[in-house]
Amino acid sequence: MDKDPQALQSSRDLLRRAQAAAEEFRHIPPARAMAIAGTVAKAAAGRARHYAEWAVRETGFGKVEDKIDKNLSGSIRIYEAHRDRPIGGIRQDRARNIVEIGRPAGVIVGLSNSTSPVGTIYFKAMLALMTRNAIVFSPHPAALACSGDATQFLEKAARLAGAPADAIQILAEPTLKATNALMQADETDLVIATGGAAMVRAAYSSGNPALGVGPGNTPVYVDRTADLSFAAEKIVEGKQYDYGTPCSAPSVVLADKPIGRELRDLFEREGAYFCSDEELATLEAAAFPGGRLNPAIIGQPAGRVAQIAGLSLPPETRAIVGFVKDAERVPPMAREKLSVLLGAAAVDGVEGAIAIARYMLRSAGSGHTAAIFTGDPEQAVLFGAALDYYRVVVNGDPTVGAIGQGTGLPVTFTIGTGFAGKSSIDHNLGPEDLVDWKRVAFPVGEAPATGADAERARPARGTDATVDALKEEIRRIVAEELARN
Repeated sequence: MDKDPQALQSSRDLLRRAQAAAEEFRHIPPARAMAIAGTVAKAAAGRARHYAEWAVRETGFGKVEDKIDKNLSGSIRIYEAHRDRPIGGIRQDRARNIVEIGRPAGVIVGLSNSTSPVGTIYFKAMLALMTRNAIVFSPHPAALACSGDATQFLEKAARLAGAPADAIQILAEPTLKATNALMQADETDLVIATGGAAMVRAAYSSGNPALGVGPGNTPVYVDRTADLSFAAEKIVEGKQYDYGTPCSAPSVVLADKPIGRELRDLFEREGAYFCSDEELATLEAAAFPGGRLNPAIIGQPAGRVAQIAGLSLPPETRAIVGFVKDAERVPPMAREKLSVLLGAAAVDGVEGAIAIARYMLRSAGSGHTAAIFTGDPEQAVLFGAALDYYRVVVNGDPTVGAIGQGTGLPVTFTIGTGFAGKSSIDHNLGPEDLVDWKRVAFPVGEAPATGADAERARPARGTDATVDALKEEIRRIVAEELARN
């Protein structure tokens, strides 16, 4: 039987159940929703290894240990980052005399990818739980089994913790038509898109609000004032993380010319292999046949990439480096590679690094991530200000630094690329992006009506369950406002 009719009917059924779940969820107090999220986060973290092993086995991408780390970021870490601040409910802005009432989005459609399938599902499900939203996933077909099992596990854990039934669901047969139907449906209130550029564009053109990401292509500048040994260690470490699949992984290292030779020696000590001109031509032909990235090299160890390219490399190789000689043409090694391949170029100071980074932006990476190793804070700010990258990680691995590990950036699994990257957000996606705020604005400098005036102005009692749930909190805030004035 044709999968499309089945999948389309399934998408309609999922959304109908999600609507009921979202309506029930919005009546749960925000603090209770956060407690539910905490219970689910702990349960999900307990299965981080199980699903990491499953994802690698099913997709063939990446490393188990790094996928465990991703699964922990998508569960317990995102919860711990927000657990002290229940999201939604009612809050008071005393300075502006405004009362704000949080409104969850409602029904969210979440797309997941093949390189971090379970981590992405964990993360988006946690955001939905923390904000009292229902979510329906459309998984990547290459990770269907692990994604489906993880979603069912999360749904059961959430239900047992007190969430409505069907608050977390998944499309079991994700066809292109069914995924588009989910995104375009009137029942859908928000789409969170993670995946290829075509799918993200489809989310933005769905007719529903969408939060999407753009591709990465991270330049890493190392200047003459940097701790070179530390820089080499962190860049190769970032390239090795999940075998280069994160969009924020180092893509091209830009070395200040005076330290180029020393930095190369340090890279080689860390396990980087520098290709000769002939080897690089062979590698680029295999890695970018017809000018397009070969999926076979994505998320593979260096030995496997070398085998695909027909090269013989030392067994201890952790990153394969090729020089970028004509950046103006944006050659393959200056593009996003999602692998252990790393471009390299010697540059004349920060101005030279900025010039090549701008050439890289012609290919991909606008609004995403860049990095700099330097002993000069002013240099770091200059580098960031001159380029359309919205996260600039200083003296650290951008792979994890961009998503909030080792930096003050918010913990996330979805990086907004802003106007430069054709995204609706420029920051790391968090739970606050899944809630709208209604604002009741009192006259500045005046108190609300009191006494007989207030009695005459009091509206008739309503039976709306949402209003009933808010009344006590509203009365408390109004009483505080009266006392203050």
